[in-house]
Amino acid sequence: MLACYLPAAVAAGTVACSSSQKLSECIKQVAGGGTVLLGKGTWFQDSSLLLCSNVALQGAGPGTVIIWSPAVRSTINAPLLYTTVASHVTIKDVKLVGTIDQRSDSQDLRNNQIGLFFNCSGDPTAGEKTGCNDITLQNVEVENSSDGIHIKGASHVTATDLKLHNNGNTEKDYFHNIYLRRVADVRLIQTGKNSGGYYASPRGHGIRGSHLINVYMSDLEVHDNADYGIHMDTVFNVRLHNMHVYHNCLSGEPDCQQIKCFGPQCDVHLDALAEPASIISQ
Repeated sequence: MLACYLPAAVAAGTVACSSSQKLSECIKQVAGGGTVLLGKGTWFQDSSLLLCSNVALQGAGPGTVIIWSPAVRSTINAPLLYTTVASHVTIKDVKLVGTIDQRSDSQDLRNNQIGLFFNCSGDPTAGEKTGCNDITLQNVEVENSSDGIHIKGASHVTATDLKLHNNGNTEKDYFHNIYLRRVADVRLIQTGKNSGGYYASPRGHGIRGSHLINVYMSDLEVHDNADYGIHMDTVFNVRLHNMHVYHNCLSGEPDCQQIKCFGPQCDVHLDALAEPASIISQ
């Protein structure tokens, strides 16, 4: 899946998609640009759902569930939602459910069963253009996946009230609740204590970041992860405001810390000031 669907002859601005329909078919109807509306219900996937540029998925909250179908759930080792190149993508008010056994003694090590995967090219910290741009996530929950959310090669990512938990039960230190790599202009924001969080990864971190530039995190609840709460390397201008990072390092590793950056480039500001919701400092 290296390219999105060809636009329909006449792309609909908004399409209501019932749980009896295939999500891929609904996305095709707005592939030229538009919104797919999902009410409460469960949408079953037999293969990865390809995300398209200029398309929004709008659910109705945690009652809007996207999950693997019973036919593949015990064997599938692929991302639930996926793209390699896309711009202007919005996902709101949905719950993504993987099928990896998250018990601490589990040997269900399907590393590629990621909840939401932007697998894009480019490293903005090296001056390279990114393959994915302008990503908006709001009220998205992901559980029981390898990485809950993995974003690579992207710029202008805004994520509000993510609820990422019980992800990362794979090879230790490689998979987490969220992993951002080669990303610029990032905002991770939580609007209330109970409106989201990054927690309960049985083997991974709450937040893992590498090769990042211009990042603002505010009011995030990051707790009860096996490894670091927040673990970064090679980052430029990372600003942490009013963070709640606690009760991590449950694996007992002696060098684990609640917040840690390592490597030659660790431009991290732990007590940054609050920033307006619509502004990213340059």
